[in-house]
Amino acid sequence: MVNGIDEGREARGRDLFREIIGIEPAAGPLTPASEAVRNFGFAEVWSRPGLDRRSRRWITLACVTAACSPNAMRAYARAAITSGDITMPELREFSLQFAVFQGFPRFSKGSRIRTDFERNGTCSRLLAGRIHQ
Repeated sequence: MVNGIDEGREARGRDLFREIIGIEPAAGPLTPASEAVRNFGFAEVWSRPGLDRRSRRWITLACVTAACSPNAMRAYARAAITSGDITMPELREFSLQFAVFQGFPRFSKGSRIRTDFERNGTCSRLLAGRIHQ
């Protein structure tokens, strides 16, 4: 442990972030919130037994879409599709199911992101491969 940071946990967080999101995590010092997401969210939660990665992806997509977090929606949708864990037809069906229970205004934002991915093979607004909060 250096300066109160568990280096093993931090390394696990970086590795799982890379595996799950499909991009390199930001280098350098992190904000406390970013550190918590990577070192707890990825190193501890995504690695837990009990749910497979595909199930965790669905839960995460539902949460970031419900929160209307467009950058996270783009990042997690892109990662789910490119990993092969989720297919485009499944993502379309998810969008409809989501709309029924969370409302069509929130659905429309997620739908635009999904359509962008379908047309371009990428979420074009995910700047430079980084998640910006």
